Amino acid sequence: MTVPKPMNKLAVDIAADSINREKELGIQSLKIGEATVIDMGVKVRGTLEAGLAVSRICLGGLASIGLVPFYLDHMVLPAVTISTDYPVESCMASQLAGWRIQVKDFFANGSGPARALARKPKKLFDLLGYSEVSDEAVLVLETDRYPTDEVVTYIANEAKVQPKNLYLVLVSPASIAGSVQVSARIVETGIFKLNTLGFDIKTIRYGYGLCPIASLHPDPLVMAGRTNDMLLYGGVTFYLVDYPEDLKLKEFAEKTPSIASKDYGKSFTELVKIYGWDFLYKVDSSIFAPAIVTINNIRTGTTYTAGKLNLDILRNAIIK
Repeated sequence: MTVPKPMNKLAVDIAADSINREKELGIQSLKIGEATVIDMGVKVRGTLEAGLAVSRICLGGLASIGLVPFYLDHMVLPAVTISTDYPVESCMASQLAGWRIQVKDFFANGSGPARALARKPKKLFDLLGYSEVSDEAVLVLETDRYPTDEVVTYIANEAKVQPKNLYLVLVSPASIAGSVQVSARIVETGIFKLNTLGFDIKTIRYGYGLCPIASLHPDPLVMAGRTNDMLLYGGVTFYLVDYPEDLKLKEFAEKTPSIASKDYGKSFTELVKIYGWDFLYKVDSSIFAPAIVTINNIRTGTTYTAGKLNLDILRNAIIK
């Protein structure tokens, strides 16, 4: 499906609106090397609304995002919902943290539509067949520090835009906005897993997801555990696909949720206490998937669902 407007242009509109609402969102904008930098959770507190704005930018302005309650025993948690008619473009060509940026001692994972201009990673964009032309670019950086002039120059050059036309949105994964935008990756998480399984993701016509937002903790390592637990044990997704073979689709559906992994049942919140950041490399990578996946084949009318919520792990991740 052709996007209605370049994602970078849509994201610029969201970024500009956020700047106009700085006080309301608890954020701050500044200039670094001519680029417009928006701090949504590094040196500022940020808000849940700022997290929704970051999420919309990550998705290239092609998704509707909101907050709903998620009930866990006697507790209620905020949860984020995502709905998009452009699931492959918004999730894979924009939201995916597919641009690893390292300039001297600065490191960050880059998400957002500027990836489509820089074609990061190239192999994925060759698969998607998606390209974009824009004289403005927006990139979200998951980081706990501000970029340097050199970082700005590098990103602008890779995205083929002037630094003055570059917007960089900064968010720490351990911040309020950071926690929101991680949970808002639930639809992307499912599509990414389907892609690794060999499913033709270009047959996906719609994506919806809901994921509880991790409660905050001052330790970034604990936050990494909590946010992953929310996705893998509390996140649910629904997809519309136009797929020719129902039997194969059923197999893909069964292999997609986190329960299909041999490491299912391990709490990331607990693993980080044992292994530290190495926990990311000590678990089966197939566990990075939604808790529940539902797929409706619009060609045949068949619907398949697999997986389950794990409320015990969610409860322990939040309370401990």
